[in-house]
Amino acid sequence: MRSRFDNVVNARDVPPEDYSEPSGRYGGSSREIAEAVGARDLGYSITFVAPGTRSNPFHFHHGEEEAFYVLEGRGLLRQGDGEGEDERIELGPGDVVAFPAGTGIAHQFINDGDVPFAYLAISNKVSSDVVEFPDSDKVLVRSTRLITRRTPSLEYYDGEL
Repeated sequence: MRSRFDNVVNARDVPPEDYSEPSGRYGGSSREIAEAVGARDLGYSITFVAPGTRSNPFHFHHGEEEAFYVLEGRGLLRQGDGEGEDERIELGPGDVVAFPAGTGIAHQFINDGDVPFAYLAISNKVSSDVVEFPDSDKVLVRSTRLITRRTPSLEYYDGEL
């Protein structure tokens, strides 16, 4: 750290954390800058999506707002709300993308190129956030780390005495 307050760091000094998964479909790493400087209510990281992979499963947040600023490389933004065809928009350095909470706009970054695709990811931290994954029909309740399928759905009093 370069300050007695531990609030100044160079992003290159924050070690990357790999989040690739075994199939190779999702691959990359991120430098968790917010954690390194002790941020409380905001999350920010530099994310690198490896060539030929996706950033993460297609998803949207109910409580967390996200913004992305492309730093280098080229990639595709896949986004959709389930109402029509998903969009695929080419992104490059300087592009900014925002996903306000509760809009139901699912998103995912795809690197179909041959160099890393890097962006700054910023979000508010919402421990009670609920995340939906339209491709797999899953729901994540962040506070409990519960991941379940939306279907079959249950009635409110199902299983109650």
